[in-house]
Amino acid sequence: MSEIVEPSTDLLRKLPYPSLPGRGQYTERARRDLLAWLRKTTSAPLRSLEQSTIDPCSLPGNVENFVGAVEIPVGLAGPLLFTGRNVEGMVTAPLATTEGALVASVARGAKAITLAGGVTSQVISQCMTRAPVFEFAGLSAAGEFARWIVTRKDELERRVAEVSAHSRLTLIDPVQLGRAVHVRFVYETADASGQNMTTAATWRACQWINDQLATMPGLAPVWFAIEANLSGDKKFTHLNMISGRGTRVVAECVLDRTTVRRVLKSTPEAVDRLYRHCVLAGQQAGMAGHDIDAANVIAAIFVATGQDIASVYESGTGLFAVDVSEGELRATLVLPSLVTGVVGGGTRLARQRDYLEVLGCGGEGHAARFAEIICGFALALNLSTMAAVAGGQFADAHERLGRGRRVNWLSRDDLGAPLLRPMLARALDAPGLEVTDVAWIEDASGSSLITELAARGDRRKTTGIFPARVAWRRDGDGGNGDHGHTDLVLKVKPLDQEVIIEAAKLASLCGGRVADLYPHWREWTGFKALHTRELSVYRTAEPALRAVLPRTYGVHEDAGREAYVIAMERLGPDVLLKDSADTPERWRPEDLAAAIRGIAPVHAAFLGRDDELRAWLDPVQSAERMTAMRELWAALLEHGASEHPELLDAAAAARLRRIVAEIPQWWRRLESMPRTLVHNDFNPRNIALRSADLSLVAYDWELATLHVPQRDLAELLAFVLPPDVGAARVAALLDLHREAVGKADGPEAWREGYRLALWDFAVTRLLLYVMVHGQRELPFLSRVLATTLRLIAIEDAVAGEPDAH
Repeated sequence: MSEIVEPSTDLLRKLPYPSLPGRGQYTERARRDLLAWLRKTTSAPLRSLEQSTIDPCSLPGNVENFVGAVEIPVGLAGPLLFTGRNVEGMVTAPLATTEGALVASVARGAKAITLAGGVTSQVISQCMTRAPVFEFAGLSAAGEFARWIVTRKDELERRVAEVSAHSRLTLIDPVQLGRAVHVRFVYETADASGQNMTTAATWRACQWINDQLATMPGLAPVWFAIEANLSGDKKFTHLNMISGRGTRVVAECVLDRTTVRRVLKSTPEAVDRLYRHCVLAGQQAGMAGHDIDAANVIAAIFVATGQDIASVYESGTGLFAVDVSEGELRATLVLPSLVTGVVGGGTRLARQRDYLEVLGCGGEGHAARFAEIICGFALALNLSTMAAVAGGQFADAHERLGRGRRVNWLSRDDLGAPLLRPMLARALDAPGLEVTDVAWIEDASGSSLITELAARGDRRKTTGIFPARVAWRRDGDGGNGDHGHTDLVLKVKPLDQEVIIEAAKLASLCGGRVADLYPHWREWTGFKALHTRELSVYRTAEPALRAVLPRTYGVHEDAGREAYVIAMERLGPDVLLKDSADTPERWRPEDLAAAIRGIAPVHAAFLGRDDELRAWLDPVQSAERMTAMRELWAALLEHGASEHPELLDAAAAARLRRIVAEIPQWWRRLESMPRTLVHNDFNPRNIALRSADLSLVAYDWELATLHVPQRDLAELLAFVLPPDVGAARVAALLDLHREAVGKADGPEAWREGYRLALWDFAVTRLLLYVMVHGQRELPFLSRVLATTLRLIAIEDAVAGEPDAH
């Protein structure tokens, strides 16, 4: 192997220093020239920098050598109710961040404060400092200068006014350090942060000072500089924490016990206890002030609104305090040196200006409002984070899947010809087939909730749905070959534990009994073995099942790389009602009948094959375990009724409460009935009909399990039927399913199985949906809940049960 020889330092010194093209030019041509130079010197393709949405002409004064932009996602937190001196009413804050859960945590704190009556805020003072240094020949000259400079404030104010109409000199504060005197020029800067403005004003003042001292024997300085670090520019200093630099602003709120419990999932006493430990530990660590994570909000709003991002360092220091009185939690946050502006600098850029407008802070006259908004939202985050730590949610939210070794995960590049060639060769019965191209297809159709849930975890791992057009050629008889292409979807599955952990994080955010109980039962909420279960379904040779699956080209399983991949047909315009969970009105009676007739042969084919199914569906739920889990289902119900009364009113909660209470009785009856393979997620998110003959196609089988066949029917009816459905229509659909399955049992026994399956769907699936709904809005949930409750009421009436009211 040849050795790489680095050029010597002497040789490098003799080489001409590289010159960037387009220096000082703000044009698209200059940007492209600079991008070409960067590609050439780094050998990086830089494809993402090819286009820029920012007009270079708008950037003089903001950046030099402009080559492109970094797009940072912006999320909305709030709204937060303010009753402040400079801001009143509801405010929603744009937060620019790539830190997962930050926006959600701020939003949680904002909700708690708003429900408790809002945040009171006020600006205490506003100033900007610059501190030039004058060095003299001796101590006496330095002392005399310090006494002289404070008498010249009026003259210095006039010099400042010549440079800036927005800066007003309020204080001259000399600090003598030996032969040097640092002079703190303290300004009010109106709506600008004022750092550049005050530098220019101070420079003009210093020119006048030096001119005056030159004529005063013995007072001429031997050296001068415009700044020597006493101002604390872009650094934390205790001086600025006490005297202020930027805006000194305070926000306060009082939270009642009910709000702390319901929204923050803790208690005032738990938060206060943690706070006192945090203060002592902060002192031991040498923390300046006391704060939890206000800098998170400050940085996110700074980026979104065009502030000087480096000023987060000095702006992020806070004084956070809580106390409990008569069961209420009072929280206060002081930001002593918040350096912000609503005019000048990055606030002139179009998107940053828009986000300032969102806050009602665009243009002059809004600097104090802006500071109070930042402080209010920083207080919301501090409260939310502290409550999460006190309630145990903070650790849960950061749980990761433990791996005893480094995993060479499947990458996007691995989803290419080497993986697909053997699959297509077998599926197309062409051993010599070659894959010539794999082109990825942009597809706006939604992914499954499980895929979305897993995506909240480790982003380094490739999982999800990847549509592609695969071009191929194969040899024919006599040396003649043909070529073609196949549109398919690669479903790259997460591990079951990845989904289980992310679901547990959602449960943790619920707090209370849900957060306490869910970790114990999280392996039994339906997600165990989902990464292998679906592969088993697609490997099956059972004709009735293969008839409803999308065409399968193959599966790939490599446990060592945590790779579980299914290659299946891409469902295109030749199918109807795909992803129609939010539009059930599209389902005609004949469509619903076709779906029921389509799944019935699968149910019929696997009836009585329990042992065979358990081999690839375990773990399977049991009456004993459902009874033990009753406290979890009850906790989920009470949480849902408390958090979402618009979904679960008192009557609905009472009906479901009765069902949960009776789980030991009815699940034993359910367990004794004939069972089969069920999809267990059989709804318009995961099924469609082929337009040619209305034949069923069902996908996303990761939750498949052993259950009564009516389980799939119950879920389908809950998603598709209207909330005012009549009893006669339900009875007709039940008969249709029973006859299509060919079950020998009579209508009464069949209906009993349907009734219990409907209860099971309501408890084990809908209550989990309600839990998810708190963090990820499910548009279909309100209607599905209403229909399910209507279906339950119909069955109660048929069985002669008393009204659950």
